[in-house]
Amino acid sequence: MKILKILLIGLITTILHLSINLFFPMNAQSQLLPSQFVINGTLPILFSCYGLLAYSLIASMFLLVSKKLTGQKLFQGIEFGCFCAVIWCVYLLEPLPHLTLPDCIFCSLANALILIIMGAMCGMLLGENKKKQSQKSHVSLLSLLTIMSCFILMRYVLYLFYDIYSSFDEYPLTTLWWCIFSSFIIACAITWTNNCLDEKDILRRSFISGVILFGMNITLFNFFIPLIFKINVADLILRTISDTTAITIGCMISQKAASFVVQKG
Repeated sequence: MKILKILLIGLITTILHLSINLFFPMNAQSQLLPSQFVINGTLPILFSCYGLLAYSLIASMFLLVSKKLTGQKLFQGIEFGCFCAVIWCVYLLEPLPHLTLPDCIFCSLANALILIIMGAMCGMLLGENKKKQSQKSHVSLLSLLTIMSCFILMRYVLYLFYDIYSSFDEYPLTTLWWCIFSSFIIACAITWTNNCLDEKDILRRSFISGVILFGMNITLFNFFIPLIFKINVADLILRTISDTTAITIGCMISQKAASFVVQKG
């Protein structure tokens, strides 16, 4: 029964995404060529199929965090939708040569709305109303800085040694500030997932937070792009794997450090 509900959420979210793209299309991207799917007219079918798969998988992630979410199920879902939205938005705001600021802002707002609505549906269809409880939030500056450092260091390596597609050469300072801002937002989001998981083992919890909740989320987001534009897929895979690895390692180190501090305290 839950599988049917998840597929329904994926279907509705895909229709919403297509509707927004239809009525509010982005400006033409002059520096990126259209994909083969756009040229041969198969994009709507492929986008619909991939959207159904991607949004269904993202919706299923709600089940991983819902056990420790309390309050009205609608707001549990919105909370989850906000987690997904902030992850997508920081990547949509990444300074890239082909993007303009208005496009970045519009795409961020549109996708945030889509994901929050998706989250609300997850809460209503998959969640349970629970008595609101005050929960201890295990957030420390050390944990945030650890995750941020891993992300920034990995990106710096990608920019310097692998020359990934970016605006680093033209706007190094802007790109650096984006890395700092994005790493902080991602670190806060990952800390939220850690507080929502029942798993006690640090390695398994880091894997769920870093590889599944973050990594799968950003992978599904990234592979919407080659459906529309002709891009270097190897570059996209490299940055996706690298970011996921950095966040997972940062998550594990931060939790081990926090555990060590608690034991010593």
